Amino acid sequence: SSGINAEWPLRPGSTAACLLALLLYWTKTNFLTSTVICLLAALFYWTGTKFIFLPCPADISNIPNLCLTRDLVTDIPGVPGGASLVRYKGDVVTGTQDGYLVGINPDNAEVKWKIKCPTRESGGPCRILGLRVVGEFLYGVDLFGRLFKFQSGEFQWLLDSKFPEIAKLNPGFFNDLVIHEDVAYITDSFTLRDDKKHQNLFQRFYSFEADGKIIAYNLVSGEAWVFADNLHIPTGIELHRNNTVLLVSESNMYRISELDLKTGKKMGVFSKTGTLGAVGGVRRSEKEGYWVAVSAGRTSRFHVSDLLAVFPVLRYLVTEYQKFYPLLGYLSKRCVEEPRFYKVGEEGHVTTVVSVSEEVPEVSRASSEILETGNVVFVGAPSSKSIFRASLTGEH
Repeated sequence: SSGINAEWPLRPGSTAACLLALLLYWTKTNFLTSTVICLLAALFYWTGTKFIFLPCPADISNIPNLCLTRDLVTDIPGVPGGASLVRYKGDVVTGTQDGYLVGINPDNAEVKWKIKCPTRESGGPCRILGLRVVGEFLYGVDLFGRLFKFQSGEFQWLLDSKFPEIAKLNPGFFNDLVIHEDVAYITDSFTLRDDKKHQNLFQRFYSFEADGKIIAYNLVSGEAWVFADNLHIPTGIELHRNNTVLLVSESNMYRISELDLKTGKKMGVFSKTGTLGAVGGVRRSEKEGYWVAVSAGRTSRFHVSDLLAVFPVLRYLVTEYQKFYPLLGYLSKRCVEEPRFYKVGEEGHVTTVVSVSEEVPEVSRASSEILETGNVVFVGAPSSKSIFRASLTGEH
């Protein structure tokens, strides 16, 4: 059940396999067997893919499981695609997929205000995914490589992927951020490619490429740099309570990694006993531990990810050719499992699992971020028409 992941390149191994196949052929051991081995080895060499060893899902057989029934859940309509959630000046604030900042009353879960995010000259809509509060300011990142500061109804753009000093860092899709000592650490999920073939989400998820990074931006000096790279679709990011480690979700590797806050070097895996799916946002609990969102559950050992991880040729075919993309989407949806989110302790061990009853079908199966406030949590759902509030104690 180790949370350590490993990647083995195939080229040296495939070369050895091909030599073995030739040896079998020369010694007349078995023509059919040797031919098949040689063809597979040649295919492995041609694709240049890797074996991926994913961690086993966390064992939750003895972990408390809170099932949210209808009386514990309040659906909050009118907030489509609300991904990130923060407390800002007394309200719960999120960003919608149609480009609005939305303020919600935490007591009755009603929308209080909406402010449109201005469209940038660089083009494209504003899709807010990550939010943080520092003092009187609300900071946020949007999907298209931009960072803004918000106060008193006004947006100020601090960072844009089209700025020359930022473009040289080859930014892709910004997902989340955390701010520490005037530096914003931003998860850049994966590098953009010129070819359209590599822009499909399923293709990038199941190719297991390590082309994600963390971009650091100094809010005072305006300096930006790559803080860490070679990450697998980094989505959520949080500062550990010890203030020396960044916790980074590597979504498609089903792990939360620890990065040294001074050097950006990967120190190890925080989720040492495994996770419960493709990890989304990681946020501190008000009391202790961390809330972990799950964009796609994986509680059984065998999952479409496990299949593609250990069969690299199959992975190559279904991720390189567009006609297989619908198959990836179908398999992904069929393999989604509970839970919706869970809580881990300071050492990364799962302590609480939260699922949602089938009697609440309007609640999204995927979560992106959890905001705890008192005895309730607000749950972000980027692919849903609403977010929801849930009681953890049976009282609203």
